[in-house]
Amino acid sequence: MRDLVILVADGTMKAVFDAFFDRDRWDLRLQCGAFDLWPQEDIFHDPLHTDGGVHKSAHQLLRPYLNTHIRAIVVLDQQFGGELPAEQVRLEILQNLRANGWAEDRCSVVVIDPELEIWLWQDNANVAQAIRFTGPSVRQHLQQVGKWPVGAAKPLDPKETIQEFIKPHRALKTKVVYSRIARTVSVARCTDPAFQLFAGTLRGWFPQGAGA
Repeated sequence: MRDLVILVADGTMKAVFDAFFDRDRWDLRLQCGAFDLWPQEDIFHDPLHTDGGVHKSAHQLLRPYLNTHIRAIVVLDQQFGGELPAEQVRLEILQNLRANGWAEDRCSVVVIDPELEIWLWQDNANVAQAIRFTGPSVRQHLQQVGKWPVGAAKPLDPKETIQEFIKPHRALKTKVVYSRIARTVSVARCTDPAFQLFAGTLRGWFPQGAGA
């Protein structure tokens, strides 16, 4: 059986995860042990089931993997449809997974609150280059226009803000920009609770020094 399957909510999220797990020694960046992961096969999304569909049908989408993968993680955004609290969405998906054959120690659910873009935002040159910002500091610029409060870890609306930078550059594609950031962003500087849950889950399942 393979080590892990990751169900993500859409193609953009898959592009981000593919880019991250294509990085050199991503296991060291996550501070977990190395494990077997083939992004093209082990990270997937269903075009007919985005965030809301994943919420309702993750257990069905993962059923074929029960006998091929030891563990499964579901990742989706909180901001969809009925705008349910992230923890409620997480627990409902977990309940369905466990009721459909995934033991408690074989599955995890990560609900990003509010959206994936909160994982990508950092005030550094790599992010600025990906969104083609030419000023001295992305954070300072956004603070001046009231979009990044002083002392806050991220902009007020991570998705809208990043899209505002991308929109004037017609040749830029969202998936490409997000993938570039995912290949360079500092994992150590990401304090978002959902990311910490994701990384912590992998550290628990695949401890450093335990082998692949």
